[in-house]
Amino acid sequence: MSKKSVVFGSILRKFKDDPARFRRILKAGMGLETLRRKKFSDKNRPAFINTINHLAVLEVFKALKGNNVAWVNLLAPSELLLATGMSPVSAEGISGTMSSMHLEDLPLSLASSNGISSSLCTFHRTSIGTAFWKVFPKPDIVVTTTILCDGNAGSFYKIAKSYGAPFFLIDVPRGRKPEYVPYVERQLYQLIELIEEITARKFPFDKLAQHLEWEKQTVENLYRARKLLISKSIPMHLYEQMNALYVMHTLAGTKELLTASQELIRDLEASQTSPDIRLLWLHIPPYYDNALFETFSPTGKTWVVTDELWWDWLYPVRPEDPIKSLAEKLVFNIEAGSVQERGEFLINLARELNVSGAIHFSHWGCRQSSGGAGYLKSVFSQEKIPFLELTGDCVDHNSESAGQLKTRVSAFLEILGVKE
Repeated sequence: MSKKSVVFGSILRKFKDDPARFRRILKAGMGLETLRRKKFSDKNRPAFINTINHLAVLEVFKALKGNNVAWVNLLAPSELLLATGMSPVSAEGISGTMSSMHLEDLPLSLASSNGISSSLCTFHRTSIGTAFWKVFPKPDIVVTTTILCDGNAGSFYKIAKSYGAPFFLIDVPRGRKPEYVPYVERQLYQLIELIEEITARKFPFDKLAQHLEWEKQTVENLYRARKLLISKSIPMHLYEQMNALYVMHTLAGTKELLTASQELIRDLEASQTSPDIRLLWLHIPPYYDNALFETFSPTGKTWVVTDELWWDWLYPVRPEDPIKSLAEKLVFNIEAGSVQERGEFLINLARELNVSGAIHFSHWGCRQSSGGAGYLKSVFSQEKIPFLELTGDCVDHNSESAGQLKTRVSAFLEILGVKE
């Protein structure tokens, strides 16, 4: 995400054949970066941004320490893990960490040499290769859902198998129908049984209720913040949009994310700056330092004010009925629906936030993002909202095509009235 990350990666690369030493150095570096982001953050930046940047690196640091860790996908019900004291880490976030240091080629190569198809997206191939590499310690459990990505089941199973860790797949039928809720609810109770077996303790439903109370307050705060986003914004780097969407999913129900939501409200209320052009980002931006980071810099005229994946997970969970409400949260997630439902959701979001246009980054190997982009473009065109589809790789920096991305974005911004 920065030049210093790439420099650190070049040091780590020297120890690629010694996973234990690689891990020690990476853990030391991540520990120092965690401390820096917590104690010595830039006081001129919005407090919300400093908090989510700290939480994003802290999540990976905890995974490197290896105590009470769960590898999860972005849409797993992390609340069940957090209640037991486990630290969830997004496997996709681990891939992003490797990418930010320009080290993703190492796990990608390892995945390929172990028969992982190159047609699988690089988020999954990198996380699988990292698991094969053993530079992260064994997690206590690996949990994923079928929401959004067809590759989740196979990829996360391979991660679990490579470590010899327990694996749990939550099957969430596509369609967002109320009759699916009991089916998913039963699976969540089965997951609780597995967690009890792993921890050798009864599941703490009282702690889960507390986490859901914090999540309920967080969701209310984020809706308040969204109203402020209609006319205000805070300056964020593109990679900070990524950090935000990761921690919002994996740390939903924590006091830390509740604090961040309160900070976001205060930051927006105090904001005195506004860009000339406000954009909505669809899907996920590239994680490595790239040409788009400069184009959408906080010091520029054009800001990405939010990502769609800030908002998909918001659901009014009920602390008094925790498992059923978590099942509903999974079933009714907009990403578990049709592309038509996603299109309606995004059009409403774009109208509400009064954005100048939308950019959809179609990640290579991601059938969901690439397959839906054409329909979304037609919907946005009907609503007279400028729409740009970019294609590229979010993880493999060697596939950046910087010149092409910059040319297409420049032409799009020119249509919006931005002059270089």
